[in-house]
Amino acid sequence: MVPQPPPQPGSAPLPPPPYPYGAYPPYYPVPYPPPSPRRGRGLQVVVGAIVVAAVVVTAAVGLLLRVNDAIVPPGTGGPLRIGTVLSITGGLAAFGGKNRQGVIMAVEEINAAGGVLGQPIQLFHQNDDTKPETARSAAATLVSQNHVDAIVGATGSGQCATVIEVAKANGVFEISGSCTSPRFSNATVGGGWWARTVPSDALQGVVAASYALRNLTYSRAAVIAVRTVYGLGVVEMFADSFIRFGGTLTTPLRSIDEIVSPPTSYSVDLQAVLNTNPPPQLLYVVAYPPEGVQLVRDFEAGKSANPQWANVRLMFSEGVFDQASFVDVLRNPPNNIDTSGFLGTAPAAYAGIVGPGHAAWADAYAARWGSQPGMFDDNNYDAAYVLALAAEAAGDSSGAAIRSKIRDVTNAPGTRIHAGEWAKARAEIASGHDIDYEGASGSVELDAVGDPTGAYAIWGVDGAGRLETRDVFPESLVIALLPTPPMPAPPIAPTRGRH
Repeated sequence: MVPQPPPQPGSAPLPPPPYPYGAYPPYYPVPYPPPSPRRGRGLQVVVGAIVVAAVVVTAAVGLLLRVNDAIVPPGTGGPLRIGTVLSITGGLAAFGGKNRQGVIMAVEEINAAGGVLGQPIQLFHQNDDTKPETARSAAATLVSQNHVDAIVGATGSGQCATVIEVAKANGVFEISGSCTSPRFSNATVGGGWWARTVPSDALQGVVAASYALRNLTYSRAAVIAVRTVYGLGVVEMFADSFIRFGGTLTTPLRSIDEIVSPPTSYSVDLQAVLNTNPPPQLLYVVAYPPEGVQLVRDFEAGKSANPQWANVRLMFSEGVFDQASFVDVLRNPPNNIDTSGFLGTAPAAYAGIVGPGHAAWADAYAARWGSQPGMFDDNNYDAAYVLALAAEAAGDSSGAAIRSKIRDVTNAPGTRIHAGEWAKARAEIASGHDIDYEGASGSVELDAVGDPTGAYAIWGVDGAGRLETRDVFPESLVIALLPTPPMPAPPIAPTRGRH
């Protein structure tokens, strides 16, 4: 590889999203607002000045990096440099901090067992504050100042969409442990510089549609979703799949605002999708707990004026798959709502259906951090581990080298490598053997666009008000239900997305 100078943010125009703002597919009834002005312009100017100065100094030494007092060209034997862009503050702070701990844990274990290519991984962190434009700036900082080879992140799909623009324009590989939007299940979006260790919500939408039509035998459905990359991605796949399987959508897809203070009423939205002729038998709701709670409140309150609503079954995405913040809030005073009829979809791992190595990994996580792992912590651990394996297998820590080996180290055939088995992985690679990583989160078999597949669960609420697993779609069935790739890339909603 010919050494290249450290890339500068803004040195080349970033590629536009697949759909420009204003060009919306016909099934999105609520248009996206135009992108808001970039925040923190003053900070960007200061960062830009620092970057220019850094580039001048770098040029004076032949565009080489100084590592441990030795001049080393980028990507030719230097240490693997990984950056994280995660939501430590903002709307997804409940996830980002613990997700970062998963990354740190993987790097600590690998470094303790010899590092990558005989050198410790260098790790750098950035906080995106759950804002897409902040995520873009954070990625640019990691590239220009820390010269990272790869980025783990972001926490939310809206942030992932801006990070990947920076990453692929600068030859940096991005891998996410929590961005689930179907938008990324498209080769034109990632351009080969993207992967994830968590299943796409394209899978969730397909499973939900199949269960509603084939198991529940509902032929008419309506959909409401939060107006985020996550929400719109799930409902697009649900709608397409429900129609593909022979069902009918009684109204166009309805998108709703996320909860702000004071809480928003969704009564008008419910009337729009439920008061139709014929009415839907099922309402699929893609939301987070605040929106889900408010929508159910409005649904129950509206039954007296709209008695036909009593015949509508509610089905939810995994965004509300939470006992305390969703089910218990609705069941307990002052709401006192019967949740026993609720159904939902979620990746099977979220319902406790995990791989054989998860329990040991979870114990190690708890011992390291003093608390049990939460959602996506294992996926982020796996993301860092996969980057290290790809660099080790390639014999080169550059983003291009990682890109070339990312599927080789995650897919069969090969020696099975579990979480925490770095010494074994190094020995197998040194012996010329193929490896197949079986992660803390389970199987990480990546397809051509960087997506893993996996099993999905149908969850419900039992008579005591506790979440339970009702049914499981094994990985083979999920794959069989998917449409022929490539799947479409929905437009980016300029609001935050949990996934």
